[in-house]
Amino acid sequence: HNDSGVAVANALAAVQEGVTMVQGTINGYGERCRNADLCSLIPNFQLKLGYDCIQNEQLVKLTQVSRSISEIVNLAPDDHAPFVGLSAFAHKGGIHVSAVEKNPLTYEHLEPEKIGNIRRIVISDQAGLSNVLAKAKTFGIELDRKNPACRQILEKLKDLESQGYQFEGAEASFELLMREALSQRQRWFEIKGFQVHCDKVGEDCTALATVKLSVNGTNILECAEGNGPVSALDAALRKALVNFYPAIAHFYLTDYKVRILDSGAGTGAKTRVLLESSNRQQRWTTVGVSTNILDASCQAVVEGLEYGLVLENHEAIPLVCRVH
Repeated sequence: HNDSGVAVANALAAVQEGVTMVQGTINGYGERCRNADLCSLIPNFQLKLGYDCIQNEQLVKLTQVSRSISEIVNLAPDDHAPFVGLSAFAHKGGIHVSAVEKNPLTYEHLEPEKIGNIRRIVISDQAGLSNVLAKAKTFGIELDRKNPACRQILEKLKDLESQGYQFEGAEASFELLMREALSQRQRWFEIKGFQVHCDKVGEDCTALATVKLSVNGTNILECAEGNGPVSALDAALRKALVNFYPAIAHFYLTDYKVRILDSGAGTGAKTRVLLESSNRQQRWTTVGVSTNILDASCQAVVEGLEYGLVLENHEAIPLVCRVH
């Protein structure tokens, strides 16, 4: 048990003193304060202390197992978990990233690939050209340090973050931003407008969203209900687009986070929305910012659909619009 927060440390010490069996759980799931986390114990025993626990071919599946178990128990994966977390091998500062690109061991305790994880370059207002180039490589985008677009992307990033956008947790939005700067962003549809109406009768509350959009010159007006305004907006957009892009039928929202950026402004405060989407194989996160929470949500929903179509390699219809 992890009642004192030392379950993993105790297990490691015990084995070195001769104990031959350790009990734990994947991700440390358990009652009270959880249990010894096998996702920390196994790589520590095998890669740090030299004990044979499992085969190397099994060890490289550790991150996948951790996240699959999270899905089964319907709990969000811990991004900050040692070894298997999304941020376990994340790098942000420009000098930091430059060093990692030259020699990963300067900032990493082991190769993330050994436990099935990946190195992640985080984009934020601390980013330098090294971050932008590293992210471009991750996205499969060819970008040279001498390309003027590199500086433009960095300046755009810092400008948007000064407005409240945050791309550290919304890499899908940053990839779309990068492709836009390089004139590689494809447009599948153009939002003309939307309206969301909520009715509360007794204990029941119903949201109805109406969207107007255009696909290759074809105007579409569609509406849908949801268990909340964002759910209804997402449903209406997908309903309007699914006949053009059938893959959208398999997209769904998995997480929705809202943060008030300047609470001192009262009801006029800016709101940042982070929205996670999935196609059951992959997850991606998009961001929207506005003084209107529905507008911010719409930005994130639209970019979530766009990025999902990028992943599906759909034939896109180029448009020159942007949702504001």
